Amino acid sequence: MLAADVEIQAHHVDMPPLHLLKAEHLPASRGAITGMMNQRTADALRTVIDIAPQDSDRRALAAVDAALACLTSPAAATKYTDAERKALPEDLYEEHDLFFGAIRVTGNSVETFTYTMLEALRSQLNDALSAGISLSSGERAQLREAFWTTFHMLWRLGVAGTPFEYAARAHTQGTDVGTGDVKSDPLIRWRLGHQVFFALIQALIVSVGCLEECLKDDPDAIDSACGLLEDATVLMIGSGASLRYAGDFTRTHYTDSVRPAMMPPRINAKFSGLQLRDHRILLKLLHRVKPLVASPAPAVDKSYRLLLDAMSTAYDAHISVCSRFGGDREPSLRTPDSKVPAVEILQRFRDRRLGAATPDRPAE
Repeated sequence: MLAADVEIQAHHVDMPPLHLLKAEHLPASRGAITGMMNQRTADALRTVIDIAPQDSDRRALAAVDAALACLTSPAAATKYTDAERKALPEDLYEEHDLFFGAIRVTGNSVETFTYTMLEALRSQLNDALSAGISLSSGERAQLREAFWTTFHMLWRLGVAGTPFEYAARAHTQGTDVGTGDVKSDPLIRWRLGHQVFFALIQALIVSVGCLEECLKDDPDAIDSACGLLEDATVLMIGSGASLRYAGDFTRTHYTDSVRPAMMPPRINAKFSGLQLRDHRILLKLLHRVKPLVASPAPAVDKSYRLLLDAMSTAYDAHISVCSRFGGDREPSLRTPDSKVPAVEILQRFRDRRLGAATPDRPAE
């Protein structure tokens, strides 16, 4: 069955879209970030980077709204070309994007990527304030730290030491979002949580891409490499927290509302988060980085091992959410006729992908 054969319920009327670049067009090098940085983006970053971890969600949301107002709205939607489809075999990527409200766009890569991060954060903060969330304080902190790590990375690589450093901070307005005054819709929460995950995967592509450039072009720049690895580690942990946020509702809600929305006749059979093209590109990028850290400086080796630990933690978060919704007994939507529980499939993916990202160390 093809995507055109089913009518995909793409958006809930109350769910905002997320505008993203194609993963291939992200500014995944320091050269791309410095080359495409502009005053609007620097102003937006200046507006949010001073928000502290202890600041309220309401204050953070006001800064995010002000930062978004500095930026140009994304350009018109774009589709994948035949060459892009051949580069990564088609797996109904557009269907996946459509279901989760992700719209691929073109534009200045740094400005558009910054817009994506702010847009995903705004939706998450709006949802948390209006409907409430039950994540632990630690998980909420991991989500926030992931976004602000991205903003500080862009500032460090593209603004600091340039004329853009004197960017103006936009004036923030108050927000009228009520606290807990909207009943949580599990399908909206599921989709918004995945939007946050998509944004953080793109941030990982940018950070790991910059790491690859650093290790290739200046292998003696230990501090720079470690800094980028630390960024990627925070983002990886945040991606796990985003999946816990996506599943922040009851098992009954998942069974009655969320899972049926991802099954025929509402959507094509074997629908899965594995269809995210960006995730596949991130895995390819990690595969390219692996030989560059086969014999690294001790500090880089330690930082890379922490990244792999964070990667395992992110997969464990996915496994935990899946198990809570019955995946420890039921098959995945991807393999509906299998006798193997979804959790076991995810565990295999975790082990295989961690193995693929772990460098082959020379014998001592």
